[in-house]
Amino acid sequence: MGSAAHDAWVEEARAADLVAYARARSPKILRTTTEWIGPCPGCGGTDRFGISLRKSIWSCRQGGGTPIGGDVIALVQHVEGCDFRTACTILTGRRPPGVEPETEAERAERRAVRAAREVASRAKAAAAERESARFREAERERLRDLWRAAGPVADSPAEAYLARRGLAPPHGADLRCALAHPFFASGAHGAAVLHRGPALLAAIRGPGTGPEGRFAGLHATWIDLDAPDGKLRLADPATGECLPARKARGSVTDGRIELVRVVDPVRLVLGEGIETVLSAWEALRACRPVFVEGCAFWSGVALGNIAGKAADTVPHPSERRLDRAGRLRRLFVPSGTPADDAGPGIPIPPSVRELWLCGDGDSDRFATTLALERARRRYARPGLSVEIAWAPEGQDFNDVLRSAAA
Repeated sequence: MGSAAHDAWVEEARAADLVAYARARSPKILRTTTEWIGPCPGCGGTDRFGISLRKSIWSCRQGGGTPIGGDVIALVQHVEGCDFRTACTILTGRRPPGVEPETEAERAERRAVRAAREVASRAKAAAAERESARFREAERERLRDLWRAAGPVADSPAEAYLARRGLAPPHGADLRCALAHPFFASGAHGAAVLHRGPALLAAIRGPGTGPEGRFAGLHATWIDLDAPDGKLRLADPATGECLPARKARGSVTDGRIELVRVVDPVRLVLGEGIETVLSAWEALRACRPVFVEGCAFWSGVALGNIAGKAADTVPHPSERRLDRAGRLRRLFVPSGTPADDAGPGIPIPPSVRELWLCGDGDSDRFATTLALERARRRYARPGLSVEIAWAPEGQDFNDVLRSAAA
C-alpha cells in the first residue's frame, strides 16, 4: 500500500520470533552449533528444515525438491499456505491498516486451503515411508544372505584378528567371518564395490519377536593381517582419504550385537564396540568369575544408539569449531537429558537386575559422560540398577586388557 502505517505493520510482522514460531509448530527442532534443525513445521520430514542463527532465515529441502526459505513471514506462508498479507495478519494479530477485518468466509477459505495442503503433505509422506520400508526390507534380506553365507570365526582371519587384541570369541557369539566381503562406497554414480576381502561380521539384532530379536543389520570389520593393527586401509578413490574399516548396514536403531548370550540374564554389560565388550568379558571372567555367571555381554553398535536422542544441546566447555566463514564457534553437544521421543532403546531383558554401561576413556570425556548419563536415565526402571564403568583416561578397555597381559 505504500503508507508508513502499512510499512510499520509489515516490519512488526517481520520482527516476530522466527525460532519460537517454528518450534511452536515443530517441537522436535533442536539447536546445533550454528543453526536449528529438525522436521519442517510445514511439510514434516526429519531434518530437512533449518534456521541459520547468523542470518535469521530458514530453509527447507522439501524432501529432496527445490529448497525454499526466507524470513518468518515466508515461513508462515509455507506453514499456513497463505499469501503475504495473511501471513502478516497472523503474526501481528491485526489486519493491514485501513483494511476491514477478515470475514468468516475468508477465514473458512484459508483454513480449507491449509487443511487440503496438510492432507496432501501427509499422503506424500506416507507414500515415501512405504517406499522406504520396502527398501529397508530388501536391504535386510541382502544382508541376511551375506550373514548366512559367512563361515565360523574359528580358524579364520577373524580369529587371528581378535587374537592380536587378546580376544577370543565366546561360544555362541553372534560373530562370523566372510572371506570375500564386499566393501561398498557411494559416489556420483551410485554405490560401487571398492574391495572384497576377509571381514569379521556381527549380526545386529533389533527389537522383535523371539528371545533373539529380529535380524536387522550387519556390522563388518574388514581385515588385513599384514597391517600393524590388522585392519584394512582403503583409500577413497575420489578424495584419497582413508575409509573406515568398520561399517554397519541395515537398521541399527535400538539394535544390539549379542556377544555372550544368556537366557534370562540377571546382569548385562552393554558397551559401544565389539572389542570393548569382549575385553570387558575377558577381564571379568579372569578376575571376577562370579560376576560373569548369569551375565550377558552386548555391543550397542554405537554410543548414540545406546544413549538415544537428547532433549537439547549444551556448550562444550573447551572445544570449538570453525563455521563456514572460518570463525571459531562454541561447539554444542547433546545433553544428558533424553528426548521425550527418544524411545525405549535397546530392549533390556526383564530378568536383568544390573545394567553396566562401558565408558571408553579415549573419547571426549565431556560428551561421553553426557551420553552415558542419557543412557542411564533412559534405561532406568524399578528393580534395575544402572551403573557406569570407565576405562582409565586415554585408554579403552582393550588397551587395559593388553596392558595387563604384557
